[in-house]
Amino acid sequence: MRHLHMSVTRRGIQVTLGLLWILDGLLQLQPAMFTARFATQVIAPAGAGQPAFVSWPVEMASRVILHQPVLADLACAVIQLALGAGLLYRRTARRALAASVAWALTVWYLGEGLGGLLGGGESLLTGAPGAALMYAIVALAAVPPRADRTGATGVTGTTGGRPARWTAAAWAALWIGGAVLQLLPGNDTNDLVGMSVAMNATGAPGWLAAISNHLAALIPYSGVSVVVDLVILQAFAGAGVLLAGRARQAAVWTGIGLSLVYWVFGQGLGQFWSGLATDPATAPLLILLGAAVLGAAPGLRARRDPPPSPAAKQPAAVLAGAGLRPAGPQAG
Repeated sequence: MRHLHMSVTRRGIQVTLGLLWILDGLLQLQPAMFTARFATQVIAPAGAGQPAFVSWPVEMASRVILHQPVLADLACAVIQLALGAGLLYRRTARRALAASVAWALTVWYLGEGLGGLLGGGESLLTGAPGAALMYAIVALAAVPPRADRTGATGVTGTTGGRPARWTAAAWAALWIGGAVLQLLPGNDTNDLVGMSVAMNATGAPGWLAAISNHLAALIPYSGVSVVVDLVILQAFAGAGVLLAGRARQAAVWTGIGLSLVYWVFGQGLGQFWSGLATDPATAPLLILLGAAVLGAAPGLRARRDPPPSPAAKQPAAVLAGAGLRPAGPQAG
C-alpha cells in the first residue's frame, strides 16, 4: 500500500479505462441487446419517476432504439470498442479521452437518466451516481497535462506522470454526496438497506443469492443503526481524503473497501448474468478513481538525502585552500 502511488500513472488509468470500454462494447454484443429489450428493459426504466427534462429525452432515446434495435445496439458497441482501442494506443489516447467524456456524459443523460439521482431512492450502495458519469470523471483524471502531451519523442498524448490532483476533490464530493444520499427518504432506514441487499439476490447465481439473502437477514429490520454506520464510513471516506498522510490513505482505502462491498451486495457485480448488462457497474470505476487519488498525491513524502555535515565539508575545504584536488578518477 505504501508504494502504490509509484505504479499508478495516467497511462495506467488510460489502459484500465480502455479495457473497461472494450468490456462495455462486448456486453453490447450480447444477443438480447439486439432486440427490443435494449429499449424497453435497459433504456426506458432510467426515466421512470424522473423530472420531465430527464424522462422525456430518455423516452425519446428509447423510441429511437426501439425503431431499429439492431443498428442502434451495433452503433453503441462500435463506439465503445473504438474508445477502448483508442485509449490502448498511445498516439490516439488523448483524443480517445475527450471522446470518452462526451460519450459517457451522453449515456449518463439518455441511458442512465442522470444516474436516477433526481428520482429518489438511489445510493452509492445501489450504483449512484451512475457508471457513465464515473467513466467521464476517470477519463478527465487521465488527461495528460500540456507539458506532457508532446514529450521528447514528439508523440502526442504521452502518458507518464501522476493523475490529476483534483481527483481528491472529486473523490470527496462523491463520498460526502453518498453520505447525504443515504440520509434521504428511500435510503434512511435499516429495512430499506436490507431490501436493497435482498433485491440484489433476484436472478443472481445461487452462491451470490445465498450470500445476499443471508446478509439481508442479518440487517435489523427496524431502526437506523446500519444507516448511521454507512453515513459515518462514507463521510470519513470523503472528508478524510482532504487531510494529509496516513489519514488520507485510510480514507481512500475505506472508500475502496466500501466500493467492493457495494459492488457485490448492492450492484450484483454488474448483473453480468442477466444478458442485459451494459457495464460492470459503478463500483469498479470508484475503485479506479481511488487508485488515481493515491497516485496523484502519495501519503508519504519522498525522502531526501540530508545535507552534508560541516565535518564532511572540512577536508574538501582544506584541500582547496592548499591548491590540491580530492582523489578521484583522472581525465584521459
